[in-house]
Amino acid sequence: MFSIARAATLAFALIPGLVAAQAGPADPQIIVAASTAKVNVGSRKLAGHIIATVRVDDEGRARDVQVTELTADPSFEAQLVKVLLSTRFRPAIDDAGKPIEANTDVKVELRASTASEPKPSAARPDPQLTDKEKARIRRMTCADFRWEWELLRDAADEAVATEFMPRIATTMYATSRTEAGEYVDAKVWKAAPKALRESAERCEDSSQAAFWQDTFKPIMDEAVPK
Repeated sequence: MFSIARAATLAFALIPGLVAAQAGPADPQIIVAASTAKVNVGSRKLAGHIIATVRVDDEGRARDVQVTELTADPSFEAQLVKVLLSTRFRPAIDDAGKPIEANTDVKVELRASTASEPKPSAARPDPQLTDKEKARIRRMTCADFRWEWELLRDAADEAVATEFMPRIATTMYATSRTEAGEYVDAKVWKAAPKALRESAERCEDSSQAAFWQDTFKPIMDEAVPK
C-alpha cells in the first residue's frame, strides 16, 4: 500500500540510441497511445482520481512518483501508482536542445468509460501549450523531427500520428490552407499520417533541413494539391 505523499520508485532498463538533440525548451509530454498498466476493478466504485508529481528521466521513463492527491477508493492507490510508473513520455528538453530529467504533474481519473485502463493526463494543462508547440515545430530541423518521431512511434506504434507533436503539425498545415481560402481539412487529416512517415524518411538524408517549411509542408502540398 502506498500512502499519500509517499514516493514510489521503479527502475527501468535504458533505451539505447536516443540522441541528445531536439528543438526546445519543452516540458515532458505524455505519449497518450502508449500502453500503461491496468487496474483490477473488482466490485469497487470507478470514481475519483490520483494526482502525482512524476519524475521523468531523459529517455521518457517515469522514475519516481510522489502522490499529492487521492480522491479515489484508497485501495486503488498502489495500482494507480503503477499506471503512472508505466506511463511513457517524450522527455523534457532544455534551452540547448538536450533531453533532461524533469518533474511533471499527472492525473489519472477512474471512470466507467475507461474501466480497467485509465489514461494519464496533465494535471495542470498549460493554456499556452499549443502555441508553444507550434513555435517549437517551426524551429525543428529534420534531425529534431526524426528523434521525436521515432521515440513516439516506438511507444505509440500505429497511433503515432495522433500524438501531440504530429497532431499540432497537421493542425498548423490545415489552418494554413483554411486561411488561404481552401477548405480541405478532411483531405489534410487523411493525408497527414503518410506525409509524416514520408517526412521521417526524407529527413534521414537531410538532417539539417527545416522540418516544417522544407519537408512536411511541401510533402503535404503534393498530397493535397490546390
